Amino acid sequence: AGEVCVTVFRSLAGLPLEQIWKITPVRLGETEPYMILLGGSIGLLGAAVSFVWANFHWRLMDGFRALGLLDDENAYAVPRVLVAACGVVTIGMLVPQTMFWGEWEVGTIATLSPASDLPHVWPTTGLIGFEMTSWQSCLIVGCSKLVAISFTVAGGYRGGYIFPFFSAGAAFGRALCFVFPDLSPVLATLCFAAGINVAITRTALATSLILCFLAGEQFAVPAVLAASIVSLFATSYVPFIKSQLARSDIDYSLYYHKNREPKVQDSTRELHA
Repeated sequence: AGEVCVTVFRSLAGLPLEQIWKITPVRLGETEPYMILLGGSIGLLGAAVSFVWANFHWRLMDGFRALGLLDDENAYAVPRVLVAACGVVTIGMLVPQTMFWGEWEVGTIATLSPASDLPHVWPTTGLIGFEMTSWQSCLIVGCSKLVAISFTVAGGYRGGYIFPFFSAGAAFGRALCFVFPDLSPVLATLCFAAGINVAITRTALATSLILCFLAGEQFAVPAVLAASIVSLFATSYVPFIKSQLARSDIDYSLYYHKNREPKVQDSTRELHA
């Protein structure tokens, strides 16, 4: 179904299937073994960030519930939306890199481009002329984006998590690059984005492919996949999306179940039968 939708939409819109982000002037030329270990380590950091964010979001939802804005009949939809909008807009006016869903903003954040390059924000400088020029400012962008996501979800706005998490992860990845100057911006941004997104959505393979191919960095797939898998296992019992099905494959991988595991004696008996 997804393939059909993409084919029809892109054909009617006359749009090619191509990369939309260019993080560095030169792409990764090859994958070194250490990159896979590095990707797993960054993915673990992303999982930790997502865990902190999930706990913050649950508390924010409790706040909305305490204000009486959450009810089954949606009787207070307008006040709920307005409260959430105040949070999102206030953050956006101070840190314009957090505005909108993030699909096109990722390119600006991952390359540390000036705010004037933001495609959907005006005025792009915001109220205080905020720019990403240090690890602290990158950290502010990442944290602010996560808070904005929480307000968006709490307000009941339509949309998803994937690209907003990508943009937050790109900001955290660039913060790492300031701390470790020799770290590849491609690996830092893509692996951090994967670690955060997979911890919440449980989509390890899809996240890795989407990130790498939208960035045109196919040689980053092993490292980003390592980040995704590490994040997936590290947060295997941190449920967030209520409608999400439990991953029984992870359950089997992490824990031994005496009554469900085949016994050696049974296998031997079947061979002699």
